[in-house]
Amino acid sequence: MTRQSTPQGSDTDTAVRCPVTGALAGEAPPPEPDGPTGRPLAWPVVGSTILYAADPPAFAVRAQRAHGTVVKLPMIPHNPTVQVTDPAAVRQILQGNADNYCRGAYYEAFRLFMGHGLLTLDDADWREHRKVVNPAFTPNAIAARAAETDAALADLTDRWAEHARTGRPFDLYDESMQLTCRVIGHALVGRDLSRDGGEFAGALSVALEAIFKEVGSLEKLVPSFIPTPYRRRVRRARHTLERVIAQAARDADEGSGGEVAALIRASDLPEDAFWSNLVTLMLAGVETTALALAWTLYETARHPEVRDRLEAETDQVCGVRPPTSADLDSLPYTGRAVDEALRLHPPVWQFPRQTIEDDVLAGRRVAAGTPVLISVYAAHRNPDQWDDPDTFDPDRFTTEASAERDRSAYVPFGGGRRQCIGKRMGLGLLHQAVATVHGRFRLTLVDETPRSGAYITLFPKDGIRVTAEERGR
Repeated sequence: MTRQSTPQGSDTDTAVRCPVTGALAGEAPPPEPDGPTGRPLAWPVVGSTILYAADPPAFAVRAQRAHGTVVKLPMIPHNPTVQVTDPAAVRQILQGNADNYCRGAYYEAFRLFMGHGLLTLDDADWREHRKVVNPAFTPNAIAARAAETDAALADLTDRWAEHARTGRPFDLYDESMQLTCRVIGHALVGRDLSRDGGEFAGALSVALEAIFKEVGSLEKLVPSFIPTPYRRRVRRARHTLERVIAQAARDADEGSGGEVAALIRASDLPEDAFWSNLVTLMLAGVETTALALAWTLYETARHPEVRDRLEAETDQVCGVRPPTSADLDSLPYTGRAVDEALRLHPPVWQFPRQTIEDDVLAGRRVAAGTPVLISVYAAHRNPDQWDDPDTFDPDRFTTEASAERDRSAYVPFGGGRRQCIGKRMGLGLLHQAVATVHGRFRLTLVDETPRSGAYITLFPKDGIRVTAEERGR
């Protein structure tokens, strides 16, 4: 890290020079009251912690719009924490100066369920884990599992046809979870994980809640021997996942089961890597993909002009047959609709990191050892990068529009060497599912604006209830 003397009488004896750009830095601003609204962004003693916890994504947007794309937040117990939404700074953290960033303090909570694996390990140890599982996520490996995806989508449309016949409302989130528990479950452990009445899906949701609350929940103030309802839910969730992982180990040892489980079982990774990596991929893949599908269908249901274009595109390419993975390159508007839904509703809405040495982000000094939160949610609503950022508009993602925008303004899957390993698989399933639904059904929202919640993921608190009508073609 290069340092340069500052003029006499300055607040510090040295100034930090950015190792990537060479720029000298000032301090990140603390959160003063939100100028446009007058609402506070921090309180005495507790700082931003309580205000943040009330609605984390909305707070992230308020902090960005009040103080810019690098802002210092007094958060308990990690004070200060720096929120970053500037695209160049995001790229610097994830790529340009990635060696200066470790998982950090916030990731300690992730180990509650994810152990020491693909998400929680720092780069030196992570590389070997990634190398072991990578063969299951290549284009050829994904293509080899296409028949299972086709069958799962056929079963989904059969269920929805029955819903359409009866007019009975159903929940997009529950249906999407059934789909991803089946498809991704087969890839990971060789089993349809949706066939337990929702127990596995519920365990994933509780695990993601527990990881988030482990950072600073009031539950931590209650003595550990007291079995609160929350702790009982966490214990049941862990038992459910333990049962699934134990069965996956038995199947792998017998030469059956999923490709990912088999690769880890046959590797030289530590014994705990089997649990850590499978649970990590379940938490990072199953619910996130389901959420992305549910939010995409929510947005297309409330935007008839988008729905009409999706229907026309699917009809032109596929006629009356179901779309397959081979059709996806011929469905560009479908891809853009998915991308735009991921912009507005990124399932994983922020990425923690921590500086190893001092750095400079968007002209702001960030000291060594500082936790950094890349707020994907706020970055995707940065008005400097997105016109009318709260509006759903798939044409933001035309080739021409994307070329004019900083590529790091859009990071639903992260970036750099730690970009999500399941990106290709998840996007393929999303594109095919969205095309399948719009080729056969029209959805109507029962509740126009579902309540959203935020733990590790952005989720609909009460689901997204819709009715379906079969299209006459």
